[in-house]
Amino acid sequence: MSQRDDLKSAVSTSLQYVKQETIDPAKRLGGLLVWGVVASILTAFGFVLVALGLLRLLQDETGTTFQGHLDWLPYLITLVVVVVVLALTLKRIGKRGK
Repeated sequence: MSQRDDLKSAVSTSLQYVKQETIDPAKRLGGLLVWGVVASILTAFGFVLVALGLLRLLQDETGTTFQGHLDWLPYLITLVVVVVVLALTLKRIGKRGK
């Protein structure tokens, strides 16, 4: 075998190794990233619907409790629940990063 064939073989092997160790994992990571973004968007949309459902529940199913001068209270309760859930979520994310 000549030196030229050895050099071609070394370059070919090196390129295959680089492709195997960088490009293929990057493709897999890209796929996971897409699924993560889709899951995040759907989770956020679901959370908005749950918050809206809580607001409608407080407005419609509590009878006359939140009518008149207390008609703003369901909005405040929903806001507090959303802020608490958001704070708990951010706290959990902070623990995972450490």
